[in-house]
Amino acid sequence: MQLSRIYIKNFRGYKQETRTTLNNLTAFVGQNDAGKSTLLEALDIFFNDGKNIVKMDKSDLNVDSDSNETTIGVCFTGFPEEIIVDSTVSTSLRDEYLLNKNLELEIHKVYRNGILKETFLIANYPNAEICSHLHTTKTAELKILAEQLGLTVADKRKSSLFRKAILSSIDNPVLEEFAIPVDQEGAKQIWNGLKDYIPIFELFQSDRKNQDQDSEIQNPMKLLIKELMKDETISGPLLHVYEKIVEESKKLADQTIEKLSEMNPEIAKELHANFEEPAWEKVFKFTLETEQGIAVNKRGSGVRRLILLNFFRAEAERRRNERNVPNVIYAFEEPETSQHPNHQKLLIEAFQDLASVEANQVILTTHSPSIAKMLPINSLRLISKNNSGDTIIKNTSDGMLLDIATTLGILPDIELHQINRVKLAICVEGKNDINFLKNINNNIFSLKEIIDLNDPQIIIIPMGGSTLQFWVNDNYLEKLNLSQLHIYDSDVGSNVPHKYRKYIDIINTRPNSIGFETLLREFENYITPDFILTKYPNCFDKKTTDWTTLDVPELIAKITHELDPQSNKSWEEVKEEKKKNKKGNAKNRINNELILEISKEHLISNGYYTEIEKWFKEAARLLQVDLIKT
Repeated sequence: MQLSRIYIKNFRGYKQETRTTLNNLTAFVGQNDAGKSTLLEALDIFFNDGKNIVKMDKSDLNVDSDSNETTIGVCFTGFPEEIIVDSTVSTSLRDEYLLNKNLELEIHKVYRNGILKETFLIANYPNAEICSHLHTTKTAELKILAEQLGLTVADKRKSSLFRKAILSSIDNPVLEEFAIPVDQEGAKQIWNGLKDYIPIFELFQSDRKNQDQDSEIQNPMKLLIKELMKDETISGPLLHVYEKIVEESKKLADQTIEKLSEMNPEIAKELHANFEEPAWEKVFKFTLETEQGIAVNKRGSGVRRLILLNFFRAEAERRRNERNVPNVIYAFEEPETSQHPNHQKLLIEAFQDLASVEANQVILTTHSPSIAKMLPINSLRLISKNNSGDTIIKNTSDGMLLDIATTLGILPDIELHQINRVKLAICVEGKNDINFLKNINNNIFSLKEIIDLNDPQIIIIPMGGSTLQFWVNDNYLEKLNLSQLHIYDSDVGSNVPHKYRKYIDIINTRPNSIGFETLLREFENYITPDFILTKYPNCFDKKTTDWTTLDVPELIAKITHELDPQSNKSWEEVKEEKKKNKKGNAKNRINNELILEISKEHLISNGYYTEIEKWFKEAARLLQVDLIKT
């Protein structure tokens, strides 16, 4: 099951009812003390009932509230079509009318003065009188009701069969949302069946407060030993040895006291044997070391935190396997803490990979502009305060993006002194695309005659894909009143084709702006198939290969790998991470070296010249537009 929505009311800074949606990857951004950590801790309370990290208490009530009730709720999608109740009878949440009006499984937990009192399913339920309390009615009473309605069931011991018969007897039911308690009769049976599908929720806090002693933070391996000792197959034999040592030692101690009493009875009376259970994580001296013999606890705080973070991931996986639960929700509070910018980038890439696995969901919090800029726009949620001081959460929208940019102080990668004389901004996805345009412009004279991209009135900007940086740059250019030419990959043939089309459609509605989507998969495909075959004969079959959708960087990476005499693995045996690096190197080579060998004739003979020429003609036209800068 996947967490799709969160509901919070009267919990710390969330006085009013607050809802928000979640994706596979969701990042809550905002200033310090905005309520980001509160949100994750509320989820920890909901999923782990105070048994993991955070415990609910009376002080968690909003200080301005007159109520003693706190509600934390969640919605799920991807729940099982059928669940087993009454030992062997299967039913479905849809048939039982236990889904909300959005066809989600919605669960609310109500706490009074910090103590869990009730758990409800919010159900879009028939409002017919015979259905009132249907899921909280005992089997014997359901049997009587069914008989009154003239209904029969195959097994009169199964309450789910009676409910199904009664619900099916209603013609054209009118539905209304009701709160159905799960701690009584039928709903309780269904709730017990659902528990095995509720995801594991693991929270990694920025400071690991109230969990680990300082010595454990210094050496993360001590945490591993503590967790291993929870396994009775490991701890059992050790405890047996400990008890045996205690038994024999106590005999010796008692004999010592007995002998002492012969010499000094007063001192002997004051003595007794006392044994403390050993702290096993201190008994076993286990650590990680570099090849040079440097222990982890001697490394920097960023490295130690990185190890703790991945220990946390491993522990979540262990808990999932132990409970045999299909899904894990990983919650990371400010993962950028103590991390070098290069590590931050790797972390975000790792989180995106983690979230791409169907069984996983990742939730982050951050107030770092650099982290927010790296994340997809649809993953961002802004937490802030309204004019009344209430905590609010904004989902993806243009207004939200502007607020995030303002709140976090995100500025585009354009210096003001560059803008003073600039009239045209050419926007592409990345630096390789910039190299492609500049090199093909310099290399083919007829294109340079149309427009010279070295003109100081032109700036070429890498927008960074579908991230916040993309939006910020675009919005910033609009405010500077620059003419804009946008050229983005169509990515046809990839897993996510036309992912920038919606941006291009918007751009093409604006004055003095035009957007293009490449007809081929990406810029690298304009290194023509004929040229590649002259460089690498027989590297692909021109008759059967669709060059328009071909992943050219991967083709070049594969060829380069296979031609390398030091390569001892086939391309299929290369790990995905190394393939990714090799593809990156291939992109760099294509756009900085191979592009310089492409001629106008290559482009014409393959039918690509007209499209590229059109880009440059539009750039020249936009450069001539006389705009008044604001």
